[in-house]
Amino acid sequence: MRARILVAVLGAVLPAALAAQTTRPRVIAGGEFYSVSFDPGLGAKTVSEFAVPLGVVIPIGRRFSFDAGTYVVNAQRTSETDSTTSISGMTDLILRAGYQVVPDAVALTVSVNAPTGQSTLDGDQLLVAGATATDLIPFPVTSFGSGFNVTSGLAVAVPVGGWALGAAGSYRYNGDYQPLADTAVSLTPGAEYRLRLGLDRIVGQGRVSLGVTYSTFSRDEFGVDQVNGGRRLITQASWSFPVGNNTVSLFAWDIARTADSTGPPTTTSSIPSTRENTVALGAITSLRMGRHTLRPALEYRRSWRGETTLSGYGSLFSVGARYFLQASDRFTVIPGLRLDVGNVTGVGLTGFSASFTVRANL
Repeated sequence: MRARILVAVLGAVLPAALAAQTTRPRVIAGGEFYSVSFDPGLGAKTVSEFAVPLGVVIPIGRRFSFDAGTYVVNAQRTSETDSTTSISGMTDLILRAGYQVVPDAVALTVSVNAPTGQSTLDGDQLLVAGATATDLIPFPVTSFGSGFNVTSGLAVAVPVGGWALGAAGSYRYNGDYQPLADTAVSLTPGAEYRLRLGLDRIVGQGRVSLGVTYSTFSRDEFGVDQVNGGRRLITQASWSFPVGNNTVSLFAWDIARTADSTGPPTTTSSIPSTRENTVALGAITSLRMGRHTLRPALEYRRSWRGETTLSGYGSLFSVGARYFLQASDRFTVIPGLRLDVGNVTGVGLTGFSASFTVRANL
């Protein structure tokens, strides 16, 4: 149980290509196409992405591991006047090394964000980036490039009564980059300080997990201007329990942001302080079919935004399923489909996702 909570808190405080523990080298690849169509009134007719995830995990002994991950992505936005703008290429490459000082109890991790993505965008491409950088609509890629950064973290897991308690903290240093193609002004993002607390325990034949992550950012510098990086609070809860030979998992999460920490500046002026809160409720059922598993899922999201007071921004209802096909002891093939319906500022939307993932333990 301590190993589980240690992985959970590390995954929350540090970016990782792959979150799951493995004793063998693992490769993940696949593809997801996601398209959202909007009713008239928002300025965009469709926003779509085709994303190919590429990841590898290499364990070295019991204590040390290395992983790397990136995406190859094509994102397109078609306006209501049928003009199309796209962003294509590789996203930033994330490299991470982890060392368990005390196995399943204390871990150190260092992550490097190599700037292989497209961090400099023109005015039209900013509309694409802004449309996909949202907590409400689940685009597979929400950032196409953010320059060089390094994150270091420490995680500790201890038993407390019948619970496993995990605590982790991290510090991220961000290098400067040029976000706007039409100006040579550089953006120097402020540092991020992140703290994660997690609880996990067995309840009956099921399991309950709770977590909270708090992030604060120092000021970004954009030329002579400064932008308040703000704060972010993420709370999560889940309960999984067996129903016959199957499993049901209920989950909820909340992401609260302040001071517009969601995207790059669009002008050389300071960005006005804004607030955003997005909540989600959902359920996943794991239906065993011999060696294989079908996982239908339902989720509802609702989001609020505002500068001083929050008001309704949008909502989304999703229904989908993934089929875990155990092709062999080492290969898992996972096709998936999802349908989304909802609205943004009162404008209706419909989304469709088709995905295909291959996991290979070498």
